[in-house]
Amino acid sequence: MKKRTRIVVGYIFVLFGIFMPLLAFTIMSYREISADREYRSFKEKLPKLTESIKSYNDSIKSVNTSIIDPFENEDYIGSYPIEGLDTDEVFAYLIIPKLDLKKPIYLDASSKHLNLGVAQIEGTSLPLGGKSTRSVLAGHRGYWEDFMFYRVDELEAGDSIFIDGRTGLLKYEVVDKEIINPSEWDKILPIEGKDILTLLTCHPKRPPRPKRLLINAKRVLEEKETKNSHEKITKEDIKNFNYLKYITYIITIIGWIFMVFFIFKLIKFLKA
Repeated sequence: MKKRTRIVVGYIFVLFGIFMPLLAFTIMSYREISADREYRSFKEKLPKLTESIKSYNDSIKSVNTSIIDPFENEDYIGSYPIEGLDTDEVFAYLIIPKLDLKKPIYLDASSKHLNLGVAQIEGTSLPLGGKSTRSVLAGHRGYWEDFMFYRVDELEAGDSIFIDGRTGLLKYEVVDKEIINPSEWDKILPIEGKDILTLLTCHPKRPPRPKRLLINAKRVLEEKETKNSHEKITKEDIKNFNYLKYITYIITIIGWIFMVFFIFKLIKFLKA
Protein backbone atom coordinates (compact mmCIF):
# COMPACT_ATOMS: atom_id res chain seq x y z
CA MET A 1 0.00 0.00 0.00
CA LYS A 2 2.82 2.38 0.91
CA LYS A 3 4.56 1.60 -2.38
CA ARG A 4 1.36 2.35 -4.30
CA THR A 5 0.99 5.67 -2.49
CA ARG A 6 4.58 6.60 -3.27
CA ILE A 7 4.03 5.86 -6.95
CA VAL A 8 0.85 8.00 -7.04
CA VAL A 9 2.65 10.85 -5.26
CA GLY A 10 5.50 10.48 -7.76
CA TYR A 11 3.09 10.81 -10.69
CA ILE A 12 1.53 13.91 -9.10
CA PHE A 13 4.95 15.53 -8.66
CA VAL A 14 5.83 14.76 -12.29
CA LEU A 15 2.52 16.22 -13.50
CA PHE A 16 3.00 19.32 -11.37
CA GLY A 17 6.57 19.71 -12.62
CA ILE A 18 5.37 19.56 -16.23
CA PHE A 19 2.28 21.73 -15.71
CA MET A 20 3.88 24.83 -14.16
CA PRO A 21 6.30 25.66 -17.00
CA LEU A 22 3.79 24.32 -19.53
CA LEU A 23 1.23 26.86 -18.34
CA ALA A 24 3.64 29.72 -19.07
CA PHE A 25 4.51 28.32 -22.53
CA THR A 26 0.81 27.81 -23.31
CA ILE A 27 -0.03 31.42 -22.42
CA MET A 28 2.94 32.67 -24.47
CA SER A 29 1.82 30.58 -27.46
CA TYR A 30 -1.74 31.84 -27.15
CA ARG A 31 -0.61 35.47 -27.03
CA GLU A 32 1.59 35.01 -30.08
CA ILE A 33 -1.20 33.33 -32.05
CA SER A 34 -3.80 35.92 -31.04
CA ALA A 35 -1.54 38.95 -31.79
CA ASP A 36 -2.59 39.25 -35.45
CA ARG A 37 -6.28 38.81 -34.61
CA GLU A 38 -6.13 41.50 -31.92
CA TYR A 39 -4.30 43.84 -34.30
CA ARG A 40 -6.98 43.38 -36.98
CA SER A 41 -9.68 44.01 -34.38
CA PHE A 42 -7.93 47.24 -33.35
CA LYS A 43 -7.80 48.39 -36.99
CA GLU A 44 -11.53 47.82 -37.43
CA LYS A 45 -12.48 50.08 -34.52
CA LEU A 46 -9.60 52.57 -34.58
CA PRO A 47 -10.33 55.37 -32.08
CA LYS A 48 -10.55 58.93 -33.36
CA LEU A 49 -7.84 61.54 -32.97
CA THR A 50 -9.38 64.28 -30.84
CA GLU A 51 -8.20 67.87 -30.49
CA SER A 52 -7.25 67.29 -26.84
CA ILE A 53 -5.00 64.39 -27.85
CA LYS A 54 -3.35 66.44 -30.61
CA SER A 55 -2.67 69.34 -28.24
CA TYR A 56 -1.02 67.11 -25.60
CA ASN A 57 2.33 66.93 -27.41
CA ASP A 58 2.39 70.72 -27.73
CA SER A 59 1.61 71.14 -24.05
CA ILE A 60 4.48 68.99 -22.77
CA LYS A 61 6.98 71.05 -24.80
CA SER A 62 6.16 74.12 -22.73
CA VAL A 63 6.10 72.36 -19.35
CA ASN A 64 9.06 70.88 -17.48
CA THR A 65 7.54 67.42 -17.04
CA SER A 66 9.35 64.92 -14.86
CA ILE A 67 9.93 61.40 -16.21
CA ILE A 68 9.54 58.35 -13.98
CA ASP A 69 11.41 55.10 -14.60
CA PRO A 70 8.62 52.51 -15.05
CA PHE A 71 10.80 49.61 -13.94
CA GLU A 72 11.82 51.17 -10.62
CA ASN A 73 8.40 52.60 -9.75
CA GLU A 74 5.97 49.74 -10.36
CA ASP A 75 3.17 51.31 -8.29
CA TYR A 76 3.27 54.58 -10.21
CA ILE A 77 0.13 55.54 -12.14
CA GLY A 78 0.28 58.56 -14.42
CA SER A 79 -2.36 61.18 -15.07
CA TYR A 80 -3.13 62.56 -18.51
CA PRO A 81 -4.99 65.89 -18.84
CA ILE A 82 -6.81 64.68 -21.95
CA GLU A 83 -10.58 64.90 -22.09
CA GLY A 84 -12.37 61.58 -22.63
CA LEU A 85 -9.16 59.53 -22.77
CA ASP A 86 -9.23 56.01 -21.31
CA THR A 87 -5.63 54.97 -20.70
CA ASP A 88 -6.72 51.33 -20.41
CA GLU A 89 -7.68 51.32 -24.10
CA VAL A 90 -5.13 50.39 -26.76
CA PHE A 91 -3.83 53.69 -28.14
CA ALA A 92 -1.87 52.35 -31.12
CA TYR A 93 0.18 49.35 -32.25
CA LEU A 94 3.94 48.86 -32.37
CA ILE A 95 5.09 46.69 -35.27
CA ILE A 96 8.68 45.50 -35.74
CA PRO A 97 8.87 43.24 -38.83
CA LYS A 98 12.44 42.07 -38.16
CA LEU A 99 11.34 40.58 -34.82
CA ASP A 100 7.90 39.53 -36.07
CA LEU A 101 6.54 41.61 -33.21
CA LYS A 102 3.12 43.26 -32.91
CA LYS A 103 2.31 44.79 -29.52
CA PRO A 104 -0.47 47.07 -28.34
CA ILE A 105 0.64 50.47 -27.08
CA TYR A 106 -0.94 51.85 -23.92
CA LEU A 107 -0.57 55.31 -22.44
CA ASP A 108 0.98 55.38 -18.96
CA ALA A 109 3.76 52.86 -18.31
CA SER A 110 2.11 51.35 -15.25
CA SER A 111 2.80 47.77 -14.16
CA LYS A 112 -0.63 46.76 -15.48
CA HIS A 113 -0.01 48.15 -18.96
CA LEU A 114 3.54 46.78 -19.19
CA ASN A 115 2.15 43.32 -18.52
CA LEU A 116 -0.26 43.70 -21.45
CA GLY A 117 2.07 45.18 -24.06
CA VAL A 118 4.28 48.24 -24.36
CA ALA A 119 3.52 51.63 -22.87
CA GLN A 120 4.33 55.27 -23.52
CA ILE A 121 6.22 56.90 -20.67
CA GLU A 122 4.38 59.89 -19.24
CA GLY A 123 6.25 63.12 -19.86
CA THR A 124 7.30 62.05 -23.36
CA SER A 125 5.38 62.66 -26.58
CA LEU A 126 2.37 60.56 -27.52
CA PRO A 127 3.16 58.21 -30.46
CA LEU A 128 1.51 60.45 -33.05
CA GLY A 129 4.54 61.68 -34.98
CA GLY A 130 5.42 65.31 -35.59
CA LYS A 131 8.42 67.62 -35.54
CA SER A 132 10.26 68.14 -32.25
CA THR A 133 8.59 65.09 -30.68
CA ARG A 134 10.08 62.04 -29.03
CA SER A 135 7.80 59.23 -27.94
CA VAL A 136 9.42 56.75 -25.55
CA LEU A 137 7.83 53.29 -25.42
CA ALA A 138 8.78 51.02 -22.54
CA GLY A 139 8.54 47.24 -22.58
CA HIS A 140 9.68 44.41 -20.33
CA ARG A 141 12.83 42.56 -21.40
CA GLY A 142 10.78 39.42 -21.12
CA TYR A 143 7.78 38.42 -19.06
CA TRP A 144 6.61 35.02 -17.91
CA GLU A 145 3.64 35.28 -20.30
CA ASP A 146 5.39 36.93 -23.25
CA PHE A 147 8.75 37.63 -24.91
CA MET A 148 7.97 41.38 -25.05
CA PHE A 149 11.27 43.22 -25.83
CA TYR A 150 13.48 40.17 -25.25
CA ARG A 151 15.04 40.35 -28.74
CA VAL A 152 14.99 44.11 -29.18
CA ASP A 153 18.79 44.28 -28.92
CA GLU A 154 18.92 42.49 -32.30
CA LEU A 155 17.71 45.64 -34.05
CA GLU A 156 20.37 47.36 -36.13
CA ALA A 157 20.68 50.70 -37.92
CA GLY A 158 18.28 50.78 -40.87
CA ASP A 159 15.73 48.32 -39.43
CA SER A 160 12.11 49.43 -39.71
CA ILE A 161 9.71 50.14 -36.86
CA PHE A 162 6.07 51.06 -37.45
CA ILE A 163 3.47 52.79 -35.31
CA ASP A 164 -0.09 52.14 -36.49
CA GLY A 165 -2.66 54.35 -34.84
CA ARG A 166 -4.74 57.49 -34.91
CA THR A 167 -2.52 59.37 -37.35
CA GLY A 168 -2.15 56.49 -39.80
CA LEU A 169 0.85 54.25 -40.27
CA LEU A 170 4.12 55.92 -39.25
CA LYS A 171 7.45 54.46 -40.29
CA TYR A 172 10.65 54.88 -38.29
CA GLU A 173 14.15 53.65 -39.01
CA VAL A 174 16.62 52.61 -36.32
CA VAL A 175 19.61 54.94 -36.10
CA ASP A 176 21.44 53.79 -32.96
CA LYS A 177 21.39 51.92 -29.65
CA GLU A 178 22.52 53.18 -26.28
CA ILE A 179 22.89 51.78 -22.76
CA ILE A 180 22.17 54.27 -19.98
CA ASN A 181 21.57 54.47 -16.24
CA PRO A 182 17.93 54.75 -15.10
CA SER A 183 18.49 58.37 -14.02
CA GLU A 184 19.87 59.62 -17.36
CA TRP A 185 16.58 61.02 -18.65
CA ASP A 186 18.36 63.75 -20.59
CA LYS A 187 19.10 61.00 -23.14
CA ILE A 188 15.42 60.80 -24.13
CA LEU A 189 14.55 64.48 -24.45
CA PRO A 190 13.08 65.70 -27.77
CA ILE A 191 15.41 67.15 -30.40
CA GLU A 192 14.30 70.34 -32.11
CA GLY A 193 12.86 69.70 -35.57
CA LYS A 194 13.15 65.90 -35.40
CA ASP A 195 10.53 63.15 -35.06
CA ILE A 196 12.05 60.40 -32.90
CA LEU A 197 10.77 57.11 -31.51
CA THR A 198 12.70 55.47 -28.66
CA LEU A 199 12.18 51.95 -27.35
CA LEU A 200 13.25 51.49 -23.73
CA THR A 201 13.81 48.25 -21.83
CA CYS A 202 15.94 46.79 -19.05
CA HIS A 203 19.53 45.66 -19.67
CA PRO A 204 21.08 43.11 -19.76
CA LYS A 205 18.75 40.26 -20.69
CA ARG A 206 19.39 38.32 -17.49
CA PRO A 207 18.73 39.79 -14.05
CA PRO A 208 19.86 41.79 -12.29
CA ARG A 209 19.14 44.49 -14.86
CA PRO A 210 20.53 47.76 -13.50
CA LYS A 211 20.85 49.52 -16.88
CA ARG A 212 18.43 50.65 -19.57
CA LEU A 213 18.71 49.88 -23.28
CA LEU A 214 17.52 52.55 -25.72
CA ILE A 215 16.73 51.88 -29.37
CA ASN A 216 16.46 55.23 -31.15
CA ALA A 217 14.69 55.55 -34.49
CA LYS A 218 13.94 58.51 -36.76
CA ARG A 219 10.82 59.13 -38.83
CA VAL A 220 11.39 58.46 -42.53
CA LEU A 221 7.91 58.22 -44.04
CA GLU A 222 5.25 60.82 -44.71
CA GLU A 223 1.67 59.96 -43.78
CA LYS A 224 0.48 60.13 -47.42
CA GLU A 225 2.61 57.06 -48.20
CA THR A 226 1.05 54.79 -45.60
CA LYS A 227 -0.93 52.64 -48.05
CA ASN A 228 2.24 51.21 -49.59
CA SER A 229 3.72 50.73 -46.15
CA HIS A 230 1.05 48.17 -45.20
CA GLU A 231 2.29 46.06 -48.12
CA LYS A 232 5.89 46.57 -46.96
CA ILE A 233 5.05 45.33 -43.45
CA THR A 234 3.55 42.17 -44.93
CA LYS A 235 6.62 41.54 -47.10
CA GLU A 236 9.03 42.11 -44.21
CA ASP A 237 6.95 39.82 -41.98
CA ILE A 238 7.27 37.05 -44.55
CA LYS A 239 11.06 37.28 -44.88
CA ASN A 240 11.77 37.39 -41.14
CA PHE A 241 11.55 34.14 -39.20
CA ASN A 242 10.78 34.39 -35.49
CA TYR A 243 12.57 31.28 -34.25
CA LEU A 244 11.64 31.85 -30.58
CA LYS A 245 7.96 31.84 -31.44
CA TYR A 246 8.13 28.47 -33.17
CA ILE A 247 10.35 26.96 -30.48
CA THR A 248 7.66 28.00 -27.98
CA TYR A 249 4.96 26.31 -30.09
CA ILE A 250 6.99 23.09 -30.31
CA ILE A 251 7.73 23.01 -26.56
CA THR A 252 4.04 23.65 -25.82
CA ILE A 253 2.87 20.80 -28.05
CA ILE A 254 5.47 18.36 -26.69
CA GLY A 255 4.66 19.43 -23.14
CA TRP A 256 0.96 18.73 -23.55
CA ILE A 257 1.73 15.34 -25.13
CA PHE A 258 3.80 14.41 -22.06
CA MET A 259 1.09 15.82 -19.78
CA VAL A 260 -1.65 13.70 -21.37
CA PHE A 261 0.64 10.65 -21.43
CA PHE A 262 1.33 10.82 -17.67
CA ILE A 263 -2.33 11.51 -16.87
CA PHE A 264 -3.34 8.35 -18.75
CA LYS A 265 -0.59 6.38 -17.01
CA LEU A 266 -1.83 7.62 -13.62
CA ILE A 267 -5.45 6.75 -14.44
CA LYS A 268 -4.41 3.30 -15.66
CA PHE A 269 -2.38 2.73 -12.49
CA LEU A 270 -5.26 3.79 -10.22
CA LYS A 271 -7.65 1.41 -12.01
CA ALA A 272 -5.24 -1.54 -11.72
